[in-house]
Amino acid sequence: MKRWIDGAIVKFVGFMLATTVGLFLIIAVWVGLTVPGRQFPFLNVAFVASWIVSLLALVPVLLMMRSRPVDKAATWGETMIGSAYVFFILFWIYGTVPHQWLTYAESELNWRSDNLLIGPRLPWDDSQGVLEWALPFTLSYLTVKDLIAVVIYGVGLVANVAVFSMWQKRGDTISAPELENTSRYGRPLVKGKAQAAEKVNA
Repeated sequence: MKRWIDGAIVKFVGFMLATTVGLFLIIAVWVGLTVPGRQFPFLNVAFVASWIVSLLALVPVLLMMRSRPVDKAATWGETMIGSAYVFFILFWIYGTVPHQWLTYAESELNWRSDNLLIGPRLPWDDSQGVLEWALPFTLSYLTVKDLIAVVIYGVGLVANVAVFSMWQKRGDTISAPELENTSRYGRPLVKGKAQAAEKVNA
């Protein structure tokens, strides 16, 4: 019998790492292309550190999911510590991380309403940007800053619901699939059935 929580944790960690790399890569590349004078790595230390802290704060929760028995009752002290820790994680994800991003965008990047999103300059016209030429409407960096903040909140909300769901289902198991006893020609599949059962139980 395989535990459902083991596969769920692997998928969750993969999702968070892919989201982290994707978000940072998009922001870093865009800032490097559009903000003059910025040098690599194009990201603010406080914003990156706050995001990494939020990821590291989830590690004890994931480890607890794998090790704690479902039928074990929580003591008063465990519930108090757990609730305080969960409150810290939620405060950090929904409060600190978006705040660091908004502060970084408003101060260092100067993403305000009077700063229009024009993109890299056109190769055939230096006076016009790619997005300014392609989009039928005017878009400011203030809107982009807020949209990225919404994405950060969205990632936090998805992770929030996923972790709660994983905690509630941590005792579920994955049953072995039903194996056929005979082939399509009516012959017994004794050897194949035994090998398949060994793979499932491994």
